[in-house]
Amino acid sequence: MKKSVIIFIIAFAIHVLPGFKTSAQESKFFDVIGEITYGEECLQTWQIEEASAVADKLLLTAPENPYVRFFAGEVRFYEGNYKESLSFLKEALQEPDIAQQGQKFYDFVDKIFQTTSKFKEVKTEHFLFRYVEEKDAILVDYALDTLEKAYDAIGNDLNYFPQKPILVEVFPDAESFCTISTLTKDEIETSGTVAICLFNRVIITSPRLLPRGYQWLDTLTHEYVHYVIMKKTYNRVPIWLHEGIAKYEERRWLEDISPKLPVSLESLLAEAIEKDYFITFEQMHPSLAKLKKKEDTALAFAEVFTVIDYLYNRGGYPLLVSILDGIRSGKSTEDAVSSATGISFAEFERTWLQDLKQKKFRRIHGIQILPTKIKEASAIVDDLESVAEIEAKDARKYAVLGDLLRREGLHNAAIIEYEKAFRKAGHISPQIQNKLAMSYIMDTQYARAEEILRVALEYYPEYTTTYISLGELYQRKGEYDAAIQILSQANHINPFNPIIHKNLAELYKKLDREEDAAAELKRLMMLGK
Repeated sequence: MKKSVIIFIIAFAIHVLPGFKTSAQESKFFDVIGEITYGEECLQTWQIEEASAVADKLLLTAPENPYVRFFAGEVRFYEGNYKESLSFLKEALQEPDIAQQGQKFYDFVDKIFQTTSKFKEVKTEHFLFRYVEEKDAILVDYALDTLEKAYDAIGNDLNYFPQKPILVEVFPDAESFCTISTLTKDEIETSGTVAICLFNRVIITSPRLLPRGYQWLDTLTHEYVHYVIMKKTYNRVPIWLHEGIAKYEERRWLEDISPKLPVSLESLLAEAIEKDYFITFEQMHPSLAKLKKKEDTALAFAEVFTVIDYLYNRGGYPLLVSILDGIRSGKSTEDAVSSATGISFAEFERTWLQDLKQKKFRRIHGIQILPTKIKEASAIVDDLESVAEIEAKDARKYAVLGDLLRREGLHNAAIIEYEKAFRKAGHISPQIQNKLAMSYIMDTQYARAEEILRVALEYYPEYTTTYISLGELYQRKGEYDAAIQILSQANHINPFNPIIHKNLAELYKKLDREEDAAAELKRLMMLGK
């Protein structure tokens, strides 16, 4: 798709040049070829402003040329101007050679436009945020606050601040995200890919599409890091380095947060070291989303995180910047790493892996990589669906019985059954942990409930229900500030759950924070609640 215009130009030269009658015509033709070829290179290296300048110049000097108009259509697409893109592309398709090869790209843009034509747009100093208003308006304030914080933090870390507004688009359903990402639904669910940096923009799925949401604000930052790397290095960075830096930096929008591996990834690394099973840099190419198992994708993310941590510990952000600057200047990745570290790339790989194998990662038997299922789902996941998520059959049986007893208000009896389920699940199941903890809360055994929930939060920080359960616990104990803090974190994962906003509004009222309470009630109204 990215090289389509160059292919068209070659075909054009073969078919048209023999018919030229004057050297002036021939010279002008080759000038156009040269300009378009340079413009295509700019698109591929993410220098969109330069590509746009080439398109504007060609539209002045050769406005009727169908190849110029097709190229202009490509550029407008990369700029996020879908309507103008389609107009240029449609005109260009009148040329038979272009129609033969270019229809697929036109159809691609047209299909995306069916969704993006409904987008509302909000602009800040550095970002252009697009979303479907009637579905995803609640995301705007959270997203833009996070992105502006990321702009400053990542810019300082990697020494690069994009000058033009960065386009960010929230795709409202699985089909449209599959189209724009060029990934299949199976690839998305296998790899857990819910966002991508592609075509000069940051693209995410709405957290509304997953039953409990996902860590979408971290994900926004992760993809923004990719954007910075693309722009800074002319899109020359290999996937292992790209994903490593993005993973390392994805929580930098939060103040006073040091990069740290989630427990699930730490456990995967411990297992990989034990089995001597790793995903190589070559296997990661061209995308971690193309790996066949979600555990392999997760392991690859864990590995590349440790690569960046290894480099950071040798020289901090200046060392990372030196590598990126070396790649930008034209060095191969291997030479850039070698120059920055003072050792050969082979020695770098060897010492990193040696360092990795010496680390004491925790192996948590039974911890899982939670599945990614993209679908239109209800805001609240009920007990029935939660039980269905429990993998251990024996544990599921006891959890069902516990649910029945809890609904009857028999909390002591429910605890007994949930404890049985908890043991059968190997003490690692966020579904059971929350059920058990809520029964302890209802039985006013707060210390035991908090102990269970804190472990659940450490093992599965992406599981929204745990934050809600902890919020309930702290609210019952009268620890309102702690309840607000933990519930606010739930919005980093699933702002579409009305319980979060309802509980926050009540807490703010208790603390006479009327303005904050009103803001949460407004969000409830956005959700139609």
